[in-house]
Amino acid sequence: MISIIIINYRQKTFTVQCVKSIYSNFKSYPFEVIIVNNSPGENLNQLTEEYNNLRIIENENIGFSQANNVGVRNSKGDYLFFLNADTIIQSDFLKDFIDAFNNKDFGAAGMKLYNEDGTFQLSFWHENTFFNEIKNKRNENRFRRKELNFINAVEEDYSKIRQADWVTGAAIIIRKSVYLDSGGFDEKFFLFYEDADICKRLNEMQQPVYFFPFSKIVHFKGENVSKEFKSSSYYFSKASQLRYYCKHNNITDNILIRVYLFVKFFILFVFTFKKINLKILLLTLGIKA
Repeated sequence: MISIIIINYRQKTFTVQCVKSIYSNFKSYPFEVIIVNNSPGENLNQLTEEYNNLRIIENENIGFSQANNVGVRNSKGDYLFFLNADTIIQSDFLKDFIDAFNNKDFGAAGMKLYNEDGTFQLSFWHENTFFNEIKNKRNENRFRRKELNFINAVEEDYSKIRQADWVTGAAIIIRKSVYLDSGGFDEKFFLFYEDADICKRLNEMQQPVYFFPFSKIVHFKGENVSKEFKSSSYYFSKASQLRYYCKHNNITDNILIRVYLFVKFFILFVFTFKKINLKILLLTLGIKA
């Protein structure tokens, strides 16, 4: 069985849509759906009445990593499929995945994602060192600008199952036994970099990370969130980035990332006086505002 774990946080419409797409498409392999509801004000009980093998766990919102770990503790499957609420399943690939990975040593596998317009979405990256992140950001920008020749070349290069340094947690399958051996998601990552962190630890355990190109999932990638949430999530992304560097990278990389972020957000604050820029600026100095 595959346990599909979805975290709901102010995304009821997306969550309902995601669940509907799961049950409409997945027919080839047994699964259960576990929704960890981090938004107590949103009632999702209708889903348990409509669908079999679906459970909702009410949870205090103390981070994306913690919520996923709660989902795992309530799961029954041999495989864990962590799936963002803002996704739509468009093909039945579960049996193909099991056939490909059942006898394969692997830690995690990232699924192939598409944008709403049907274009290929970047979902795998080089390990997060300072200079690799420059490469990662350059590639992301080329995808964002819809440079089709580049996008098509990358998609062709990843048209077969192949290893990656890390893959997005928006749609990632991890063997449960390996997940438990790794200690699960690090709950000190409130939001962002928790996927890169667990992939890094799995690779260090000699449990490689792969990209699986035979799925079809639309990922809306945060287009539904409010300006307030985007602002706070930006802060969490930088806090998690600094934590990742402290946990995994050498002193040179740690100095480089802090100097870079300090200069960037000092300039942004001087020109905008936005509170979020000041908060991140202080964060580079080890001060949580």
